[in-house]
Amino acid sequence: MPVDCQRSTSGGKGNLNMFIERDPHICAAGLPTAQPDEEVADSLQHYLLKDEVDALLSDTIMPPKKPLPLPPLRHPIPLDMRYAGPFGNVAKILNPPIKTKFQTLVDDLKDTPYASYWKKPLGRSSDPVPMLPEGFDIEGTTFGKKTEFHGRLYDIVMPKEPQSDNTLKSKDPGVQKEYNYCAPPFNRDLTYGHRTFVDKRGTYAKCCVTDDRMILGTSSRTIVNTIQANFQDIYQPRIGVVLSPNQNINNLPEGYSFGKLKPPDNLPECLTFCELNPGRLFFRKCLAHLNSLRKCLSTRFLPTFFREFYLNLKYYDTEKTNWLPKNTVYKLCASRLIRFDSTLIEPLLSMWKAFDGDNIEYKTFVHVINYREPSPDIPKIEDVPSDCLDFRTTYTEMVKPDKEQDKSLMAGLPSGRYFDQDFPITPERCCKAHRSCFPHESDMKACLCPSVFTLLHVNHRDMYGKRDPDVIRHVFEAAGEQFDDDKFNNVWDEAKKYHSQGWVCYETFRKALDNYNNNDGEKK
Repeated sequence: MPVDCQRSTSGGKGNLNMFIERDPHICAAGLPTAQPDEEVADSLQHYLLKDEVDALLSDTIMPPKKPLPLPPLRHPIPLDMRYAGPFGNVAKILNPPIKTKFQTLVDDLKDTPYASYWKKPLGRSSDPVPMLPEGFDIEGTTFGKKTEFHGRLYDIVMPKEPQSDNTLKSKDPGVQKEYNYCAPPFNRDLTYGHRTFVDKRGTYAKCCVTDDRMILGTSSRTIVNTIQANFQDIYQPRIGVVLSPNQNINNLPEGYSFGKLKPPDNLPECLTFCELNPGRLFFRKCLAHLNSLRKCLSTRFLPTFFREFYLNLKYYDTEKTNWLPKNTVYKLCASRLIRFDSTLIEPLLSMWKAFDGDNIEYKTFVHVINYREPSPDIPKIEDVPSDCLDFRTTYTEMVKPDKEQDKSLMAGLPSGRYFDQDFPITPERCCKAHRSCFPHESDMKACLCPSVFTLLHVNHRDMYGKRDPDVIRHVFEAAGEQFDDDKFNNVWDEAKKYHSQGWVCYETFRKALDNYNNNDGEKK
């Protein structure tokens, strides 16, 4: 047993006071878990050599590698000559640099092969066209074969004596061909096929041949030079595009812009003809002040403060009316360092019926300033006076008690629309399809389950339209009815009674015919 182990009362510190010591020299079996002279600080101060090396490497500052040299520029960067003044390119042109002796000698050698350098005229060389002999007539001599003169181009394009037009008459535009049909049965003014009634205005052909540029708004555009087009794009503003040739907006900090700030226009005032309620802005200001007060109190007092504050106010209510003078409430608030603008809080208390001008209902007041409790219900504040509000529908306009009842035929549900005409008339600048296909009086059932009239594009206006006697007689005889002159005249006279102006349609004639047949059956 080691000597160090024998000095402790038991084998390890973990077994301390766990065994009864019958023998003062008893030790636990196995190796001891802790030596008597070791401390935790000794273990923490010891670390390996690798840790020291890693710590040194992490603290070293490695210099960055030198970047590779940039490739040489093919052309030097041009200087910014916008503010050069007299030291720009004009100065080099007016005062060219002095040539060296070598450059002067080279220029002289380039000019000497043609002629004497000392005899050349001022401003040009003695032999302007190289490789030609001396004394050669440059202006009067031409090379190559001489071409024949065919006349001037202007005389060809605009001749003094224009040539006669030999174009055939049948090749002219809009010419009708002659097929030598028989004259009595053939009429060249007639057209074949069904009439379409597409455009009663008579401008359908004009719409077809109209240039699309007129519709697109590009007819006034002209072809301009590229330099002029670029200049217009930079210095002439476009609709909806900011004119900024120098891109000054890129040099501003984020969120900034040019000009003086202007408050936005009030859109509700533009959309209504009534004056807006000015009290709504004051009401918003009062609510903003109350919110700031509640937020300030939330950082100064705990939630339990408001219960205590309510009891303090209740102490001064000796008559138990739940109301206190406003000066008493304001003084107690000032003693607790609760400061607010009374002119902005009193209107809100009046709205919640907690302020009558001199007294305050302190329970509601404490509830309002308590940030842990929601504010009482806020009544609706109208933007416009009630006199300007007008909610009307077509149905309410129909059933007004002081309005005369309209006995005309209604178009479907009571929506305020009636059959305005008794016969079909195509509106101006419209075609037949506007009143025959999906008219205003159609319903969903007619679209999902079309009848034979709907399939044939026959609507109620066609059935109630004014008709001639010959047309009605032909239609009903084709349907299987048989008339003689007396019977048809009697039914026609009876059908005239159904209309104020004596008009007869298919429906009125059918009713008159049914009454006529029923009367004949009763007589028989």
